[in-house]
Amino acid sequence: MYHDPHARPDGELRMVDISLIRVNPKKLRKLSTAKIQRYSTNYERDDQFPPIVVEDCGDFYTIRDGRHRFQAQLLTGAHCIEVSLYN
Repeated sequence: MYHDPHARPDGELRMVDISLIRVNPKKLRKLSTAKIQRYSTNYERDDQFPPIVVEDCGDFYTIRDGRHRFQAQLLTGAHCIEVSLYN
């Protein structure tokens, strides 16, 4: 089973509009294109991944864990994704 080092036991799961999620631009440089493509293909096959972990910043969410999974879901054209709130 996948263990998310950033998730807290009381992290709430919710569906969030993907346009409300932000990635720190400095961390985008460290992403693996190959991993994003592989994850995107897996999402399209309905493979299951853990939700990305986000922090609620009021008007938007920032990613705490799951940048590759988030970018992969963008590639699939997802509009709304499940997230775990970092508390």
